[in-house]
Amino acid sequence: MSSLLNIGRSGLSVHSRALQTVSNNIANAENPDYVRRNTQIADQTVTGTTSPLYKAQTGLSGARVTGYGRSSDAFLEASARLSGATLVRTETTTAWMTTVETALDNGGSNVGAQMTQFYARGEELASAPFDNALRVTFLNDIDATIGAFQSTAANIEFSLGQMRESANTEAAALNQGLTALGRINTELLGSRPDSQQRAALLDQRDGALAAITERLDVDISFDTNGAARLSFGGQDLVVRGDVATVSLAENADRSLTVQVNGTATQTPGNGLLAGLSTAMVQTGESLDNLDALAVQFADNINSWQAAGRTDAGAAGAPLVGITAGAASLTLLSNDPAALALASPAGVANGNILNLSTQRGPGGAEQGWNTIVATHANLLSTARSEQSAATALDQTARAARDATARVDIDRETADLIRLQQAYEASARIIQVARETMQSILAIF
Repeated sequence: MSSLLNIGRSGLSVHSRALQTVSNNIANAENPDYVRRNTQIADQTVTGTTSPLYKAQTGLSGARVTGYGRSSDAFLEASARLSGATLVRTETTTAWMTTVETALDNGGSNVGAQMTQFYARGEELASAPFDNALRVTFLNDIDATIGAFQSTAANIEFSLGQMRESANTEAAALNQGLTALGRINTELLGSRPDSQQRAALLDQRDGALAAITERLDVDISFDTNGAARLSFGGQDLVVRGDVATVSLAENADRSLTVQVNGTATQTPGNGLLAGLSTAMVQTGESLDNLDALAVQFADNINSWQAAGRTDAGAAGAPLVGITAGAASLTLLSNDPAALALASPAGVANGNILNLSTQRGPGGAEQGWNTIVATHANLLSTARSEQSAATALDQTARAARDATARVDIDRETADLIRLQQAYEASARIIQVARETMQSILAIF
């Protein structure tokens, strides 16, 4: 009779704890960092020993909880981390390249539009070379083109500055994630296997790893106790509770190099920092091309001016100055009389007619179109990669969630099943009590 009572009592205890697990699952159904729990149940056997050489089973005594499991698949988790890092990288690159596209457009007053207006004004001035108002407008168009160069360069530099700030912010967040992972590793070392505490710590570990890998493509391995070991570029980042410090260095091509405790490693290959590094390189190339175009524009204007003669018969002096890229362009003279519109032969519009020859292949206008087209192609490629990465990430996360996330329908079914098992265990105790009362009533 006592065995019957023990079976009922153990059933109540086991199914009560299992119901708590299901309730916890339901409560965390919307928690993205929570992995579904399950209660591990085994039979509870009472054994006795009659001699050192013989172990006899004396009977069963109900059930017992052996631990708590997590519905987690290491392969699916790794796949979701990889797809997530790729998606973040492509999203970051696309976002910043879109920002640079806006910078190149300069509110519609872009360099290309201003150059087109300037050359069109030159053709208009060629038909009336002595019109002083047209000369002033012509000089204003040169100045407007210079202003477009300056504004565009400033916009791109500002975007690069924002990228650097973002990179430093993400590096700080990465260090916080590494520190948190080190703390979790330490706590995992002291946790009991298959316990609720271990399951919660493993959830925290996976959440920390997801946040870290979204920023940097670290190499991950796991100890037998579940502690994660991270490295990058051959340098350890996290070894149990020991955590390194990560910083960033900008290379000559504006790419980013990761430094671990001050030691340079390599450029990120995936994650948000990799997306920033790619965007900075491509933005830097656009700025370099813009600087080269500004030099070409200044040389073209000054060489055209030098080939002509002013109304006073003097050789044309330089109109545009440049010292260090597009941002340093300046208009050297706004005097209409300084324009060398005439040819050396004395034809009043002989030199201004030659200005249109700069608009052919290899000219500044074509150079601007090349800059815009190159950036547009890079942005289109980034958007295509983002679209593909989104589809892959959705597939990887769906596969992981099918195993690891809470399904309300399944939990509801488990809840009903366990409630019935709990009631059955209570019924066992009731039957044992009634049977014992009946036996006692005989006497």
